[in-house]
Amino acid sequence: MAPFLVHAVVPLVLIRLDRERVLAEQVYQALRADILAGRLASGARLPSTRTLAHDAGVSRNVVLIAYGRLLDEGYLTTRRGAGSFVAPELPDDLLRVGPTSASRPARKRSPAAVRVSRYVRRAFDATRGVEVSWAATGAPVAYDFRYGRPPLPDFPYATWCRLLARRARKASAQELDYGPPEGLPALRATIADYLGRARGVVCHADQVLIVNGSQQALDLVARVLVEPKDGVVVEEPCYRPARVVFAAAGARVLSVAVDRDGLRVDRLRARARRCRLAYVTPSHQFPTGAVMPLARRLELLAWADASGAHVLEDDYDSEYRYGGRPIEALQGLDRRGTVLYSGTFSKVMFPALRLGYLVVPETLAKAFRTAKALADAGSPVLSQLALADFIG
Repeated sequence: MAPFLVHAVVPLVLIRLDRERVLAEQVYQALRADILAGRLASGARLPSTRTLAHDAGVSRNVVLIAYGRLLDEGYLTTRRGAGSFVAPELPDDLLRVGPTSASRPARKRSPAAVRVSRYVRRAFDATRGVEVSWAATGAPVAYDFRYGRPPLPDFPYATWCRLLARRARKASAQELDYGPPEGLPALRATIADYLGRARGVVCHADQVLIVNGSQQALDLVARVLVEPKDGVVVEEPCYRPARVVFAAAGARVLSVAVDRDGLRVDRLRARARRCRLAYVTPSHQFPTGAVMPLARRLELLAWADASGAHVLEDDYDSEYRYGGRPIEALQGLDRRGTVLYSGTFSKVMFPALRLGYLVVPETLAKAFRTAKALADAGSPVLSQLALADFIG
C-alpha cells in the first residue's frame, strides 16, 4: 500500500464515527479537513470507495456520497480508470492551515493596490480621523450628554410594540411584498397632514418621500442635485455628517458663518454666486440653537431664486420647544419650488426606527422616487404601517 493511502485512511480509522449522526457528513468533513491541512497534498490519489468504506467501517454508499460532495465542491478531481485525486487548486485556499513547504504563501494586496471609487476616497478624506457611526458604545451612563439622543425611557414603547405586533399578525400577502419606493400612501398622507398642521409645510402626499432617517435624505439630495465641483453652502458651524455627504459627492463645500439669527445670508452674494444648494437648519441651527427670523428667511429664498439654487431645510428636532409654538418652516414661505424639507422620527421616537421623510417640490418628485428606488427599493413596510397607526 502506497504511503499516501495510509496517510489518507489513518485519520478516518482513528476518529470515532458517531452512529447517531450522518456518517457521510462525518467522512466528508474528515477528508476535507485533511485536504485543507495539507495532510492530503495537491494531486494525491485517494483510495477507492470500496477500500475506504472497508477501512472506515461504513457502507460504500456513505463514501460515494462524501466523494461526490468533495468532487462537486472542487476539492477532488477524477480521471477515468485512475481514481480520485486532490484537486490542484482548492476552492478555499485561504482557509488552509499549516501550509506545506511546497505550497506558495498567500500574499494579500496592499491597501494602496485596492482600488476604490473617487466617492469613497473623498469620503475618507472628509472623515479623516473620525469614526462614521452613530451607534452607542461603552457601558450605560447615569447622565448622557451626547446630542441627538431622545429620552428613550419616556417613549411609550408598549404602545408601539402593540401596534407593530398587530400589523405583523394581520399582514396581508401584499403587505409582505415590496412597497412603493417612495413610501406607503397612507403614511405619506399622514405625514403631509401632520406637517401642514404642526409646521406650516405646504405639500401633498405625492411630494413626501419616506427615507431611512435624515441621513438618507441628505444622501438622496446629493445624488439628485449635486454634480462634482458644484458649490454647496453649509453653515459654519454645522452638522458635520451633512458636510461629509456633500464632500463625498464631489461638491465644493462653502462654509458660511452663522450669527444669533442663523446663516449670514448677506455673505452668500459674495461667496456663493454659482451654487446648486444651500443646507440650513433655520428653525434650530445646529449646534448653536439660533432661530432664523422671517426677514432673513425671505432673503435666503430671494438668493436661491436669483441664483437658481435649491435650499435643503433640515428640521431635525422641531418637536422640542422650551415654550410657545415653533416658528413655521421655511418651506411654507417658498412659492417657487426651491426648498426641500427633511425631518426624522429618530429624535421624537427612537433612532433604531430608521424612518424619516423628505418633502420635495413637485418638479423633483419623479427624480427622487427614482433615486430612492435604486438606493434600497423602499423602506420597511410593516414599520411604515405601524408608524401611520402610531401617529393616528
